[in-house]
Amino acid sequence: MEKIETAKIAFISDKVEMTGEQAQRFWPVYREHDRRRHELRQKSRPYKEQNINALTDEQIQAGLESRLNIRQRELDLEKEYMDKYLRIISPKQLALFYRAEREFTKLLLERLQTARK
Repeated sequence: MEKIETAKIAFISDKVEMTGEQAQRFWPVYREHDRRRHELRQKSRPYKEQNINALTDEQIQAGLESRLNIRQRELDLEKEYMDKYLRIISPKQLALFYRAEREFTKLLLERLQTARK
């Protein structure tokens, strides 16, 4: 997992063209953001795995509302970290970061699929 994280940082840093100072300030903030994002996703996991047929309408509605609440918290978290990132890198670099992050994830998934074949 650490190898993947190292490759991700190198890939994104190259695409975003961060200075050494920017990278030094950016990546600790990113790791904090990633940790908090992961925590929120873990909270929504139980609702995704429930057997809907075994639940009452009230339980289903409560689960739907809870998932919506978590999604709102994820959005709030994204806004919070966008502001933090923009104190470190330019808007253009942030847009490039988001693109590079998606590209890296896509490449990683493609490699995993290829390795499974």
